[in-house]
Amino acid sequence: MQHKKMKNIFTIILLIGILTAAKAQDNHFSMFYNSPLSLNPAMTGLMVEDIRAVVQHRSQWQSVTVPYTTTLASIDANIMKGYLQNDFVGVGLMVYNDKAGDAEFRNTQVALSASYNKDLSGEGNHYLSGGFQIGFGQQAVNFNKLLFDSQFDGQTLNPNIASGENLSRANFVYLDMAAGAAWFFKPTKNTSAYAGIAISHLNEPNMSFIQGTENPLYMKWTAHAGVEFPITDGLSLIPRAVAMFQGPHREVNVGGMLKFRVNSQLSDDYGQTAFYLGTMHRVGDAQIVIVKFDINKFSLAAAYDFNISGLDIASRSNGGFEIGITYRTWLFGTPSGSGPVGCPTF
Repeated sequence: MQHKKMKNIFTIILLIGILTAAKAQDNHFSMFYNSPLSLNPAMTGLMVEDIRAVVQHRSQWQSVTVPYTTTLASIDANIMKGYLQNDFVGVGLMVYNDKAGDAEFRNTQVALSASYNKDLSGEGNHYLSGGFQIGFGQQAVNFNKLLFDSQFDGQTLNPNIASGENLSRANFVYLDMAAGAAWFFKPTKNTSAYAGIAISHLNEPNMSFIQGTENPLYMKWTAHAGVEFPITDGLSLIPRAVAMFQGPHREVNVGGMLKFRVNSQLSDDYGQTAFYLGTMHRVGDAQIVIVKFDINKFSLAAAYDFNISGLDIASRSNGGFEIGITYRTWLFGTPSGSGPVGCPTF
């Protein structure tokens, strides 16, 4: 009985260690295309309309430990349309908060993005863009909620025993920078393609909780692409993929969606009502089911991850739930009045 109790304790310690190690990577969204400013700063302002607001929330590991939650909000706009011929500038602001586990680990970041989009066709439907992002983050943890193997008294982990750990940097602020490039093309109202590459954490900020030591955050390389092409006048297929590489970590997410247009007679996606259904596969980790609705200026999307990794026994195959809301509108004109840019709809 005593052996079984100790085995359970060390199993829990091991599991917490695995989950904590996983947080050495950036947070991630299954619907990565739904938060363009966190994916690639070159996508800032990339929309047919003038302005876009996004709220996205993710909760995961509910069946294993205290849920890990990530909340993101962003707003971006394209400006100077009509003043730079068919070129335009994108500007944006992003805020996100990541909260993880029993130790109340928090990572909060505020970032500004800017992009320049160069017209390649002379018709406003083929662009090459470059973007840059700079922001400040705050990372914090509640050391009083942590227990270490040095606090094992022979029967249980005893919080009254001093841990002996030198964890003196419980709350700190850091500078973070990212850059990216993107290409996009929309030859017809229902056909589009895009691809991009981004580098995050260009300055590799120090993320150590121990004063005087260095634990740089690895630079992250992101490559992403997607297309939309019509099957019928009211039905389109939208394949998408993203690959992320950060130090020893990698993530590959591939899949697609079917888009069902309710009012396909409209000349543009603006004001269109549509329903989406699809799936993504995060290699070695999860199968993701996604549904989405476009209703006038709003898009509402939801995704659920079914865990298929080695942790599926502990997680009981449950993964994460994610929801996103997007609002897009015109502030400086109308779809026919201010030289709209032909962009893919994300």
